[in-house]
Amino acid sequence: MVLVSAPGSDEPGLYRWSQGSNRIQLVCRIASPAMFSFDRKTIIERVRGDTSQLNFYATDTCARIGTLPIEGRVLDADVRGHQVAVALRTSANDLLIRLFRLPGELIAETAVGRNIEMGFAPDGRSLVNFDVSDGGQALWRWPDLQREALPSWSAEGELTFVAGADFVKRYSEQTLTVARWPDGKPLYAIPATRGMRLRELSASGRYGVLQHRSGGIETLEWVDFALSQRRVMAQRSNGSIDHAAIDATGRHLAWTERSGDKPNQVTVFRTTVDVSLPAPPSAKP
Repeated sequence: MVLVSAPGSDEPGLYRWSQGSNRIQLVCRIASPAMFSFDRKTIIERVRGDTSQLNFYATDTCARIGTLPIEGRVLDADVRGHQVAVALRTSANDLLIRLFRLPGELIAETAVGRNIEMGFAPDGRSLVNFDVSDGGQALWRWPDLQREALPSWSAEGELTFVAGADFVKRYSEQTLTVARWPDGKPLYAIPATRGMRLRELSASGRYGVLQHRSGGIETLEWVDFALSQRRVMAQRSNGSIDHAAIDATGRHLAWTERSGDKPNQVTVFRTTVDVSLPAPPSAKP
């Protein structure tokens, strides 16, 4: 599934790119800015106006599964099942997180800092601010949004969540560790600087897609954490690699490359990795 959502997009909406096909099919049009939920099961559309509104769609069919009017400006939002968390700025300039139960019941609210990048934790039992600035990361208990301390093991290094995964990534002492949430059990670790950003993980946590820049060249790599094996998928010296994704099996990858000559145009690539081969496959747009 490919979600096109950017100001000025000619045909924004959700598209399906079937395996073995070179054609991308439009599933539905979504005109307002939209994003996937953190667990990748829902699309969240943010309609701006005098009163903000959130619309929710199923990722696989684009069927609308809910609508939620919001009093104030929406800064960030996430949904898990029937629970919706919204970071917003009120008309009184207050910064809040509000937790709703669809179709619109307000369950709890709490004040937050200026910088917020939040979502439900991988187990769905808490809400987490992933932004490391403005007081650092924070965790709120579900469903009353009472503030709780992050696990003691998470204090070492830089801990962030991986969208769509049941695991977290931690950078510490030139090492990238994939760990289980919430007990912090390390699953895999490879040497890596903080400049190597782990974009997504497979369902098992064994495979991932890494992005880093060195000497003016941006590189995207597929990584097998269990074997400490990495393969280059794409490199760009002119333009940038904007997004990258990996499927549940770890064999299928997709990414977008932005042209340095045509900054308002991106090309979507995808490829399949044969884990038995040492050489990288060729990608096709």
